[in-house]
Amino acid sequence: MALGTQELATGSIFPHALSGLGGLVFTVVLLVVSLGLMFAGRSLIKGLSFLVVGLAGAAFGLAAGGLLLGLIGAAIGGVVGFIVGGLIGVTLLNVGMGLALGYFGFLATRDFSHSFLVAVAAGIVLFFVGVAISNKLMELVTAVIGGVILYEVLLFFALAPLYAALASVVLAAAGFYAQETKRRRGEHWRQT
Repeated sequence: MALGTQELATGSIFPHALSGLGGLVFTVVLLVVSLGLMFAGRSLIKGLSFLVVGLAGAAFGLAAGGLLLGLIGAAIGGVVGFIVGGLIGVTLLNVGMGLALGYFGFLATRDFSHSFLVAVAAGIVLFFVGVAISNKLMELVTAVIGGVILYEVLLFFALAPLYAALASVVLAAAGFYAQETKRRRGEHWRQT
């Protein structure tokens, strides 16, 4: 079974249509995002949120503007949609972090428990945990989200679920430690 095949792309965050080279590229992007979130999450999360939601807003603005005013409307709608979408993404960052933590927690729990109800319950609990602690413990939330994304990436590369979980937990803990150390150095520097 080769990497990025249809068999490996099922049962995770990877849609069936993204097997093969497209799935591999998507996986590498998710690998970079997961490592970035684990080791520099506080620094990256607002920009990443602005970019992702901004792109969705741009797509909406492009379509709506194009329908209403043609080519010029599409251009204006795309730019305005990107800016408005990006601002909404930054404003609703806590909810987005809760959704991400809940969704990826659902996937990981489903893989380990093989019970849909247990996975849904874990996803709901992790959603509320993510929303509640995202500001206070931004480093922890981004490290956990990065770790869960890494888990799914490692599963895509046919690593056994236990080894994928162990590698994800170790790297997420190392990323949290790196972020927390950086934040504490910054606080110490401002106090002196």
